[in-house]
Amino acid sequence: MNTAPQWNYVQARLQARHGERPSEVDWRTLEAVKSLDHFIERSRATALRRFTGAISAAMSSHAIERLLRAAWRDYVAEVASWVEADWQPGLIWVAHVADLPALDALLRGSVPAWVGQEPALADYVGDDIAQRVAALEKSPLAALAPGANRAGTLAGRWSAHWRSLWPRGTQAGALDELAAAVQSHVEQMQRAAARETSAPYRRALAQKLTRLFRRHSAAPIAAFAHLALVALDLERLRGNLVRRRLFPAMSAKEAA
Repeated sequence: MNTAPQWNYVQARLQARHGERPSEVDWRTLEAVKSLDHFIERSRATALRRFTGAISAAMSSHAIERLLRAAWRDYVAEVASWVEADWQPGLIWVAHVADLPALDALLRGSVPAWVGQEPALADYVGDDIAQRVAALEKSPLAALAPGANRAGTLAGRWSAHWRSLWPRGTQAGALDELAAAVQSHVEQMQRAAARETSAPYRRALAQKLTRLFRRHSAAPIAAFAHLALVALDLERLRGNLVRRRLFPAMSAKEAA
């Protein structure tokens, strides 16, 4: 536990941001909005304005997602700037979670059409997998490149490097609990049926993360738990924005 004055400042900032997160009632009110432009407008009356401020209804779904990823990176950097220097690398590494699906596709041989327009990923779009791996190895994301003595999955390599960034002497129990909760959620989502809604899984994870946030409010894990909760909010926000952009008629029918 860190009780230094510096952490008291961080704790106050995190508590304030946690309190600003949209409640379930807020989400239901927002999700009742039919059109994309009205949804964006209403979102800006909530804490989601940090992520939708640069988004317009005229943008493509790829552009919307690109701006959400950029806003997520900015938010992670902001939270990391609050904490002591030895915890900053581990927090900043969390920003790259948003890039893992695209990097996984690239390392498997696919090239999503939008990747070349993503500044954070464009450097890794080589002609073949070998070139992409080589580009990763020369970048700040080198730990994500496959290789001997590294985890076999991209998520495993991300996790291993994240753990390596924890300050020496870190009591890992609470962080392990957080990581296990997120991993369990990911596995449940992978096993879910095609037509099954993600809402119950998202609520269950949010409850676990909120308990961890409150239980460890005076320790650095609170910052990680907060970012995980914000990531869930962004996942939900992304779904609402993209669905209204791609399927406006369906969104109107669901909201009716």
